Amino acid sequence: MTPSKHLRFHGKELVAACMLALLAPAAEAGPNKVYGSEFAWVNNFNNSIINSSFSTNSVPGMTVWYNFSSNSLYGYPAIVRGWHYGWNPAGDTLFPKQISATRAIPCSFSYSSGGTNMAGDFAYDMFLRWDNQKSTPQLEVMVWAGNNSWPIGSQTGTNVISEGGASFDLWEGNNSAAGYYVYTFIPHGTAGQGNLPTSGSLNVDMKHFFNWLQTNRSNAGRYNNSMYLDVVEAGLEVTRGNGWAFVTANMSAN
Repeated sequence: MTPSKHLRFHGKELVAACMLALLAPAAEAGPNKVYGSEFAWVNNFNNSIINSSFSTNSVPGMTVWYNFSSNSLYGYPAIVRGWHYGWNPAGDTLFPKQISATRAIPCSFSYSSGGTNMAGDFAYDMFLRWDNQKSTPQLEVMVWAGNNSWPIGSQTGTNVISEGGASFDLWEGNNSAAGYYVYTFIPHGTAGQGNLPTSGSLNVDMKHFFNWLQTNRSNAGRYNNSMYLDVVEAGLEVTRGNGWAFVTANMSAN
């Protein structure tokens, strides 16, 4: 995988903002393991060295460890359900799914980390299209959990929605390198905070975030509930650190 990077100045440092990858030759992709309808995937960018160990039971999970001293976007090891740029080793057929035909999108996500100089964001990531072709995304929607990073774009809303025990701000902007717009819901006031959390979880009904976008952003023409959701991913965007992280997740739709 090769990353679509967005860099944001923060003091005298370049802090990698969130963004995921464009499909590239398999030689650049990290290892993966299928767990029924989902798969765990070490989505490493530019051949960055992210070591991994997959859970051996039936619950999707993995531990990754790495050592990156400078700020960049090195990868997004994640649990995935659906089609990432048309790729899905699990072959699950739940997605693509039209948002308007979906009552609920329950998602559970737990994580932990440890080490020194750790930076990044534990986040859900979703790609959408105007059709069901399982192809290049036309919109990205992220929902962040614990983090000390910066979303793409600028903050356009404060405490816009409460879900899973947290209140979320909205950031948005264009990922020109990838060719699509990005909406990011981030726990209120946490952008660029001091430390990456050592543990946490975020269990939400993702449909509520899409309902908010339909009510408050559909007039902009970038999102509509008629769009198809290709994939839901839950993992860590690695932007710096000498340490480890563990993620486990489960995603569904009704």
